[in-house]
Amino acid sequence: MKRSNRLILLIGFFLAAVAFVAVVMLLGSGTGGGGNEPGVDALNTTVVVTTADVPLGTTLTAGLVTTQDVRETDKPAGSYTLTSEVIGRTVTTQLTKGQLVDGNAFSTTTVNPDIARLLEPGRRAMSLEVSYISGVGTLIKPGDRVDVVVGIAGAAFPIVTTDPVTKLVTPVTGINPTSIKTIVQNVEVVGTLLPGVPPAEGEAPPTGPTSAGAVGTQLVILAVTAQQAEVLRFGQYPDTSLTLILRSPEDKEAPDEKTTGITLRQLVDKWAVIPAQLIEAVPPKK
Repeated sequence: MKRSNRLILLIGFFLAAVAFVAVVMLLGSGTGGGGNEPGVDALNTTVVVTTADVPLGTTLTAGLVTTQDVRETDKPAGSYTLTSEVIGRTVTTQLTKGQLVDGNAFSTTTVNPDIARLLEPGRRAMSLEVSYISGVGTLIKPGDRVDVVVGIAGAAFPIVTTDPVTKLVTPVTGINPTSIKTIVQNVEVVGTLLPGVPPAEGEAPPTGPTSAGAVGTQLVILAVTAQQAEVLRFGQYPDTSLTLILRSPEDKEAPDEKTTGITLRQLVDKWAVIPAQLIEAVPPKK
């Protein structure tokens, strides 16, 4: 009896050891494939990164992005897992090769503090304040391309005559002095700023740069030449106004389009606008 009891105990120990090894092997096979069991730090997700330097305003294609394996616990907030999530989107800042593509790559609420590095050689950054009407609903974002139209009226553009003998200059009244002209074409937007929103009671003030403009305005920063800066600066004076016209991203290499400019005379002569006519009314007899 004693010998048989020993044999039974040995068989029991052997079966328990086999069961323990089987459990360990099952657990190992369950985590080796990238499972998410607590405490297991395995490669089990991906992040999207660039495969080359990506200039501001570039639309991402399949050849410009790829994925890298990372641990779930190391995945940065705001990052993307699939390249399909970013392909076709336009970056609003400059990216370098191998850089993580996250929400900041498409942000329209902040300006790159190193904005000078976004400028091509010979370009200067110049800011213009626009409204919902003059700035395409404040939808302009970094990387876009715009034209600038100036409107001049009133005292800024007086109509005068000069006496050929006395050289006396006399203002002419009764003539509409308004003149409209596209003065700058196809310039790149390198930054935008919206007015800061006062924090609610108990909230921390927002971080990052904002404009000091009123609600409904936007500060648009353009990359311009020195000559373009002079032209645009004139349009910022009283009695003049500047309007930004948003262009297609496919127009990057498009040549400037020749325009005639518009005055009231142009509208009447070339655009068939009917001028006002004097109407004589005969009052009824009493």
